[in-house]
Amino acid sequence: MKTLTVTPALALLGFIGVACFLASSMASTIPPRVPRQEAGPASIYPDTSQTPGAPNPDITQENIADNICNTGWSTSSVRPSTSVTSRIKAQTMKAYGFTDSQTDYELDHLISLQVGGCPDCVENLWPEAYGDVDHPMTQVERAKWKRDNPGSKDVLPGSLEKDTVENHVHDEICFGIPNAKMSSLRKKFPPTVSITLQRGQEILASDWYACYLSMMDGNKPCE
Repeated sequence: MKTLTVTPALALLGFIGVACFLASSMASTIPPRVPRQEAGPASIYPDTSQTPGAPNPDITQENIADNICNTGWSTSSVRPSTSVTSRIKAQTMKAYGFTDSQTDYELDHLISLQVGGCPDCVENLWPEAYGDVDHPMTQVERAKWKRDNPGSKDVLPGSLEKDTVENHVHDEICFGIPNAKMSSLRKKFPPTVSITLQRGQEILASDWYACYLSMMDGNKPCE
């Protein structure tokens, strides 16, 4: 039997390989998930095996005052180009088995950009319907339906309702930071508690609709 001699050079290469693997693993770490409350029907949530959510490693609790909570920062600074998102939208719709019109869906960041979500990670992007399976709608059609049917629950919640949650969770993350950037919803749904960046990401990645129900119930906080 031959004996393998491990030279210092080989040992160093092995160490580098392990270090690179660990660094890669840490870079793709998803915020800890909390048990889903199942506040809504399964169809309004993404398939967690395909879309578990992924954070933007450049945005941390320590620097949110310089980016998502800064009045000079905009999601446009990190938002992928349409050439990228169009490709991902087609890819994710195929993966989800959706064969209807792409205009009935928003390519949604599960952890939104204003809450520190990864801009172009496929595991953070999914085709979210504006309407539901029985009521396919474009963004414009859903917005009109909401105006014409205030408070109605005839159509399941979708992309526009999640947008409301994303803005409110952002405001709760930035609540308490002096002169922080707040969303356009801050007057209708003013934040009343301060949550961490990680907790905000957990809310969106686990059960955003539970937060939506809290907001609709007298502006109760999403904690």
